Order: sequence, then C-alpha cells, then structure tokens
Amino acid sequence: MKYLGYALVLILGLAFQTAATPSLFVLGFRPELVLLLALLFALIQGPLEGAIVGFGGGLMLDLLVGRFIGLRALTFMLSSIGIGLVAKRLYQENFLVRFLAISGWSLVAQLLYLLGTAAFGRIIVWTYPTWRAILGTSIFNGLLSVVLFRPFLALNKRLIYWDELLKRTG
Repeated sequence: MKYLGYALVLILGLAFQTAATPSLFVLGFRPELVLLLALLFALIQGPLEGAIVGFGGGLMLDLLVGRFIGLRALTFMLSSIGIGLVAKRLYQENFLVRFLAISGWSLVAQLLYLLGTAAFGRIIVWTYPTWRAILGTSIFNGLLSVVLFRPFLALNKRLIYWDELLKRTG
C-alpha cells in the first residue's frame, strides 16, 4: 500500500513537473520536482526506500522525455542513497540541515546527469550560465524542501499507518 502511495505521489510530481513547472520559474530557475520527491523520501525513510523511489521516479521521467533512458534513474537513485546514508547521521528536523542536504545532493544529481550525458557524446559547455542553472535549481530544490518536508512526513506516516492496517486486517 505504501509503495502504491509513493508511486501516486511520483506520478503527480512528474505530471506537475512536466505540465506545470515550465510556467513556474523563480528568478529564472525551475525546480526538479521528481528529484526533490526522491530526496525527501530518502531523507525520511532511509537509503533503501529512497533508492526505490529515486530509481522509479527517474525512470518515469526518462521514459517521458525519451533521451538517455536510465541515466536519470541511476543518478536519482545514487543521490537518494547518498542523502539517505547522510541523513542517518544528521538531525533532519533542522531546516538548515535539510536545506543544505537537499541542495547539495540536487547539485550532485545534476552534475552526475551532465557527466553521464557527456559520456554518451553530448557536448557540455561548462560556462557561467550552465553553473548558474545548476546552482539555481539546487538552491530552489533546497528551499522547496524546507516547505514540503512536514507535509511529506505526515503523508509518510499516514501511508505507513494504512500499510500496517491492511497487513493486519488481511
């Protein structure tokens, strides 16, 4: 049941990212919502759950976009594992820690994706606009994580409750 809830949240995030966020630009940056959802779930649940959500969300986004299929899935999964392992040692209730962790791992995921595309022959020009877009998106994801962490924590508790209830009642 909880994985069905996670899948539904990812599908909604994917739909919002592809349909709504082209118009959601703040200072020229737009969020990477599927990555943000994967990192939030990894921060809340740990590296294994985060890896599953990150891989699933990245694969859905790759299949929708149709380029470099599997590369986003790999980078989202690796970033989710990384933040899940780091979250075990950090006090995740602190908004500054959340902001820095989500921003940092968003940055890592975007760099891994660009390096992966470069490995497959795409030419990446490492100029100021490229770095500005990467850093801006990472900071925007960090700011959104401060706002979205509590609702996702509540959603996660509710999904776990319903999952346990369905397991016990059969």
